[in-house]
Amino acid sequence: MKKVRTVVYLLLLLPLHCWAADSDRDQPINIEADQLEIREQENISIYQGNVQLVQGSLRINSDRLVIHFNEDNELTMMEMTGNLAKFQQLDNAQQLIRGEAEQIDYSDLDSLLILRRRASLDQDGKVINSDLIRYDTATNSLEAGGAQSDVRTTVVIPPRKTSTPAKQESTPESGQGEAPAGND
Repeated sequence: MKKVRTVVYLLLLLPLHCWAADSDRDQPINIEADQLEIREQENISIYQGNVQLVQGSLRINSDRLVIHFNEDNELTMMEMTGNLAKFQQLDNAQQLIRGEAEQIDYSDLDSLLILRRRASLDQDGKVINSDLIRYDTATNSLEAGGAQSDVRTTVVIPPRKTSTPAKQESTPESGQGEAPAGND
């Protein structure tokens, strides 16, 4: 199929507010896909086939991406699906956030990121796996799992990184350290 390459600037789509680093909002949005369908009456754009979206540090890869707009052409919702749909982005603290699931929805109105089916969210080595992850990007609150799922939620929390000073070797030239107590 003919490859569709679309470069959409902020004037057209306006920023992806989601989990974005503030600096990403000022960057152009670049989308590549095998197909593009625009339904102006419904205020949606549908990208299909090896979809890749880049805006600053935000990277989205999915089989299908549907972007919903309001009457003012402002982003209201994004739906990403695939086997697996994936995103990664730096937050304001320059920490890498990664997520993947069969379906990822982001509602800009609610500041809500929802990952469904085989969902995983990783931030700085802290990993949550579940069938459902709901992340409120405005309050940084998270819920995982659900009463109707047989899939258990797992969490991996890495050990705290300690910053212990490296032990200095004692050398005669450095004049540091003492001779070890020994047999004189």
